[in-house]
Amino acid sequence: MAMKLTEIDMGKHETQKVPSPGRCIYCGSTDELTDEHVIPFALAANSVIYLDASCRACAAIIQPYEQDVLRKQLGVFRAQVDAPTRNKKARIKDVDIHFVEVDDMGRQIRDLGFRNFPVGELPLTLNLWQLPEARILRPDAVAGDDHGRAWSFTEMAVADRINRSVAQEGGCKHVAMKLGDVNRSNFLRFLAKTAHAFAVMTLDPDGFRPFLTDLILKRSDDLTQFVGGGFPAAPHEVDPAHTTLLSLGSPDAGPAKGLIAIRLQFWHELKAPAYIVIVGEPIRPLDEIFGEPADRDELRE
Repeated sequence: MAMKLTEIDMGKHETQKVPSPGRCIYCGSTDELTDEHVIPFALAANSVIYLDASCRACAAIIQPYEQDVLRKQLGVFRAQVDAPTRNKKARIKDVDIHFVEVDDMGRQIRDLGFRNFPVGELPLTLNLWQLPEARILRPDAVAGDDHGRAWSFTEMAVADRINRSVAQEGGCKHVAMKLGDVNRSNFLRFLAKTAHAFAVMTLDPDGFRPFLTDLILKRSDDLTQFVGGGFPAAPHEVDPAHTTLLSLGSPDAGPAKGLIAIRLQFWHELKAPAYIVIVGEPIRPLDEIFGEPADRDELRE
């Protein structure tokens, strides 16, 4: 797959402002346009702002699921890594953690309730979702094989130390802590929205025929036709400090050959899952987007 990579360094907070497309990139409306953060502010501050690119009606649909991802799924992690926030006073400072007693096989025996911990004492934990490739990339896909599973990174040494302390207090042999959940549907829509916004910004609104607007605006629940997992290694060398990787490319074989794909990966240094989102069908020739074929060979994964 030929790819072009964009890297966002969360710590630098450099701002790129892209001129307005003159209409909403989700529904096409020209009414009540507002600026769109292609990478949400909560992940990358004002790194990439698409001026007057989203109407208020679409924003009202998108914001609830986007905020669920950023505040509930990623809220504690964002506080731990000091990710951007518009209101530092409202930042999470402590968390109620749920503990359970488990047997030697990890099966729950007894609910031990909640204990409150300052964020700084908790293990660094990132909760995402791991997916197979989108169905459009898999001609052998069958019903039900696209659900995927929860994925998490946890500082196990810190978690084990806390679990041992709680076990000792409760006279238990084994204790486990529950460190957050992922709303799969909201997270996949969040991926679709981010990929679409990045593709429109990169190619312009007339550069391709979009596939994702019904998913983004919650008119469809077929989340994994176009949204799926990707190859784990970035197609380019990357700076370890960069927290968000975005690549625009096109499959060079298979049923999605010639379509526009976006690869996303957040916090790649934690070996987080990568995602490939098929965003649409190009209107301009691919060579105008990616350069001559000879220039693309070195970018293949």
